[in-house]
Formats: sequence, C-alpha cells, structure tokens
Amino acid sequence: MIKQKDYKVGIYARLSKEDARSGESTSIENQKLMLTKHVNEMGWDLREIYQDEGIS
Repeated sequence: MIKQKDYKVGIYARLSKEDARSGESTSIENQKLMLTKHVNEMGWDLREIYQDEGIS
C-alpha cells in the first residue's frame, strides 16, 4: 500500500454496556487489533491507544 502522509494518530476502543454485562470482553482487544492493523496499512505513526472500559 502507498503511504499517504506522515500522520501521527491515536486509536480509541470502547467497551459497550452489553459487553460489560458478560464480564471480561474481547471486544476492546478486537477493536485495538483491527484499528492497529488499519493504521499500519495506511503507514501512519501510532502514538497512543485510548480505551474506555465503561468505568465512571
């Protein structure tokens, strides 16, 4: 794939209420894997991973 630009990016993964009810979820891990793969394919520079596990 052609590198687009030298973007510095962060990704955000969020645990849904439905996932929280079922205990430990792989939802956030799957989101991070998919988003990290996309960032790498685009040739961007991943700087930070943010995640919201529904803790208030």
